[in-house]
Amino acid sequence: MSGIKEPIRMLMPPLLWQAAKRLHRTFLSKSEWEAVPEGWSYGQTHPEVKGWNVEGVLKVYQKKWPRFLEMISGPGPLGLAHESELSSREELVSHNIVMSFGYVLSVATGAGRRLKMLDWGGGVGHYFHLAQRLHPDIKLEYHCKDVPLLAEQGRVFCPGQHFSADEVCLDDSYDLVMASGSMHFTEDWHGLLGRLAKASSGYVYVTLLPTVLKVPSFVFVQRPYAYGYETEYLSWCVNRDELLTAAREHSLLLVREMVVGHQPLIMGAQEQNVYRGFLFSKQSLAS
Repeated sequence: MSGIKEPIRMLMPPLLWQAAKRLHRTFLSKSEWEAVPEGWSYGQTHPEVKGWNVEGVLKVYQKKWPRFLEMISGPGPLGLAHESELSSREELVSHNIVMSFGYVLSVATGAGRRLKMLDWGGGVGHYFHLAQRLHPDIKLEYHCKDVPLLAEQGRVFCPGQHFSADEVCLDDSYDLVMASGSMHFTEDWHGLLGRLAKASSGYVYVTLLPTVLKVPSFVFVQRPYAYGYETEYLSWCVNRDELLTAAREHSLLLVREMVVGHQPLIMGAQEQNVYRGFLFSKQSLAS
């Protein structure tokens, strides 16, 4: 093969040759997002699927934390995602996510100014600080559940708040239970939605959820190496009707549906996804 490549290289302009090499590497490398027909069993034969409880994820969070706090300070726009390079506060999708969260806080708080909140899969507490910037008048009691490494770091970044690495937190009751970019990482997402609903006395907010409209829910793998995360993880792309049916089974009423705007290309998928958000209330609130 090398004997063939050298004459081709001599005939091509240098810039074109470099572009061809980049294109070649792209085709040879695995896609960041890829549907896996074998479903959740994919992780049993691919040891690179390590999930979120890895040192690499923690180190990225630690490195970016000071910059994150700096960028959300002051009256400027909050169009940033902590997963990004944190080079701009004007990313429209991120601004949509944060402002939607602000709306949800207003609905869940109601006329009172106190809110007890569970952030399921909330990492090291980014949403606690965003809530303080969006609604400094709300007296927020913040609870967060995540993997052990992130929960431990969250206690350092958000002193006085509550972090757990198991489901004991679901034995309590909350005005707002939120799963932002997290529910689809659970194999039994249907059962998890039921447990989240049971822990809520008011509202359940599921957002940053990859959804499809026509095909059934399917599993994909994400390879986030470009963001410094030395891991891979499996996720559901959830059929919207399946989600709403499950919500009704768990006595949840749809209050507002939101379009997040994120649309990553999942290679091999029969239908491409759109990330959406869904704010539900407990049926008891409407009765």
